[in-house]
Amino acid sequence: MKNKTYVLNTALAVVVTIALAICVCIRVFAPAAIIPELNIPNIALLSLIAVLADHYLAPGAKRCYLCAAVFSALTFGLLPYVAGFAAGFTVLKLALVGAAVFTLITFLFSSVQERLSSGPAAKVAPLLSAFGLYLAFQIFTGMIL
Repeated sequence: MKNKTYVLNTALAVVVTIALAICVCIRVFAPAAIIPELNIPNIALLSLIAVLADHYLAPGAKRCYLCAAVFSALTFGLLPYVAGFAAGFTVLKLALVGAAVFTLITFLFSSVQERLSSGPAAKVAPLLSAFGLYLAFQIFTGMIL
């Protein structure tokens, strides 16, 4: 893999597609089941899974934060619309919130990993920092709501 700059955006699209496919299957085969909302903690969880996948699949890849914001807005706006989970103004709201959360998580995770990438704990540090970022976004959501 020579050019690693778009692995992050592809990982996000794959993670969101898998999550939405699971939700569609649940909605079809178990209509009484409760499907979680696509809110800030869940967007943060999907983003962290994509960032972790990118970290392990393409270590040392260069980041383009403007590209990450644009592609994540398209991913969080179009995929829920195509899957039938959002329509109208909700699509725009999901795109803006998804772009902001994903870009912030990408920036924070990248900066944390630059500082923790050395030493014997370099293999486990991404998982622990992703868990810490998820808890931070949970606390942030609890504070603003």
